[in-house]
Amino acid sequence: MNKYILSCCSTVDLTLEHLIKRNINYISFHFYLDGKEYIDDLGKSLSYQDFYQALANGADTKTSQVNVDEFINYFKTFLDQGLDILHISTSYGISGVYNSAMLAKSILEEEYPNQKINIINSKAASSGYGLLMDKVAVVKDTGLDIDDLTTWVEENKLNLNLWFTSNDLSFY
Repeated sequence: MNKYILSCCSTVDLTLEHLIKRNINYISFHFYLDGKEYIDDLGKSLSYQDFYQALANGADTKTSQVNVDEFINYFKTFLDQGLDILHISTSYGISGVYNSAMLAKSILEEEYPNQKINIINSKAASSGYGLLMDKVAVVKDTGLDIDDLTTWVEENKLNLNLWFTSNDLSFY
């Protein structure tokens, strides 16, 4: 049984410290504030306080998903170490990032025919996505191999209830 890593997108709404503690790897989306590009590195290059202050001040914002080449380079860092990959993506209902991951997988399968790259559409976003990833890390810790964990995620990813409230609908 090959060792494998658990991976997600930076849109997971978990802190960097928590991802490190739970041994969850992530690939970074991109965002723009007033035309300047940033990598969503979970507050390292731009603090959350500064980010939210820019939003409150009316900054022009947009996001950009991870492209195929970025996924190829990201996945190779693990494959080159002999590790398989279980990547759980932000919902394809709100982003094309799942398709980018799948295209990268199809390209890399030729170069790494003996390794697994399992990609799952979480059908979740934001805090719900984070709750799912946290639970998947707990289940992984029980010793499931990559295929059994992939099956578990597919069978259980919709068994999640999430409520949220907001006092400002400006960014919805």
